[in-house]
Amino acid sequence: EWSETSNERLLVLSPEKYTANGQLAVESLKRGIFAAPIYRSSLILSGQFNLGALTQYERKPSSNMEKISTAWGEPYLALSLSDVRGIQNLAGQLAGTALTFEPGTAASKLGKGAHAKLALDANALNNQSIDFKLNLKLSGTTQLHIAPIGKESHVTLAGNWPHPSFSGQFAPIERSVTAQGFTARWQTSQLATGGAHDCKAEADSEQCQSAALGLRLIDPVDRYVLNERTLKYAELFVLLMFGAVFLMSVMKKIAIHPVQYALVGAALALFFLLTLSLSEHLGFAIAYWLAAIAATVLLGFYSSFILDAWQRGVGFAIVLVALYGLLFGILQSEDMALLMGSLTLFGLLSCVMILTRKLDWHGLAKTNELIDE
Repeated sequence: EWSETSNERLLVLSPEKYTANGQLAVESLKRGIFAAPIYRSSLILSGQFNLGALTQYERKPSSNMEKISTAWGEPYLALSLSDVRGIQNLAGQLAGTALTFEPGTAASKLGKGAHAKLALDANALNNQSIDFKLNLKLSGTTQLHIAPIGKESHVTLAGNWPHPSFSGQFAPIERSVTAQGFTARWQTSQLATGGAHDCKAEADSEQCQSAALGLRLIDPVDRYVLNERTLKYAELFVLLMFGAVFLMSVMKKIAIHPVQYALVGAALALFFLLTLSLSEHLGFAIAYWLAAIAATVLLGFYSSFILDAWQRGVGFAIVLVALYGLLFGILQSEDMALLMGSLTLFGLLSCVMILTRKLDWHGLAKTNELIDE
C-alpha cells in the first residue's frame, strides 16, 4: 500500500507454502467455584517464500516524462497474533540464519505480534525461494485458531482434550477424537481461501476470523450446561408429579387441597435450585443425587399423610426416584436425549391409560357434584 505523504509503500508478502504443526497440553484451571480449560501449545510454523522479481512490486511511471527511482528498505519477518500475552517463547530461522524477534509487527496492517529483522539485503532476495521455520510456545484459554496464510496451507493440531469442537471456515480433512485426546488435519489452497491470507488483522478482523481454522475446547457435561438442560424438563417434571398425586387421589377417592398441591410443587421446584447451588461446590452427579434424595424423602414423608397411608407415600417416593433416574440418564446422553425423553413420556402415558382404563370418569364427575351440593 502507498502512503501519499511520504511516498512509501509497505509490501506484505505471504508464503507460497505454509505448514503449522501444534501439540496442545490442556488442563482445567479453577478459580473459586469456576473452572475453564487452558492450554499450553508447542507450535512449529514453517514454509517457503517465493519472491520472484522485485521489479514487479515497484511503482511504474505514469508517462515517459516521469522518472521514478526505488530504494528498498530493510526486510523483516512478521508474525501476527491476536493476543501477545500468550507468547511464552518464540525463536526460529530464515534461510539458515537465526532470527531475533522484537515486540510488535512494525506494521499497523498486521496488528499485534512480533517481528524479526532479516540480515539480508533486499536485492539479495530477488528471484529467491527462502525457507523459514519458527518455534512458538503459546498459551491460551478455550480456543486456538490459525489463519491459513499460505497459497497452500497444511495445519495439524493434536492434544489431550477429549471434547474439541472444530471451528472456523474450514473443516478438517482428517480427525480422530478419543477419550485420551484428539488429532486433526486441515489443508487449504488459495482457491479455497479466496486470498483470505491478505486480510488485515485489525481493519478486516471479521474476514480474518472467518478465514481462520482451529478448535474450541468445550465441556459437553459442564455443570451449568447440565443445569440448564435440567431446567428445560422442570415444567414437565412438576406436571408429571401433579398428575401422579391427582391420579392417586382419584383412584383412592382422597380429597387433596390446592394448598397441598402447592407445597408439593414448591418441594419439586427446590430440587432444581438445590441441584444448581450444590453443583457449584460438588460435581454435578453428586449434587443431582443429593438434591434428589432430599426431595424424595421430603415428598415421600409428606405424601404419606396427604394420601392417608404410609405405603402410598413409599410408593410415591419409589416413582419419584425412578423419574429422577430417568431424567439423569437423559441429561447424561448427548446424542440420545430426545429419543430417551420421547420413549419415557410414551411409557408414562401408557401407564396412566392402563391404570385408568376402567375408571368411570362420568361417575366421578357426578360424585363431585353431589359433594359440592
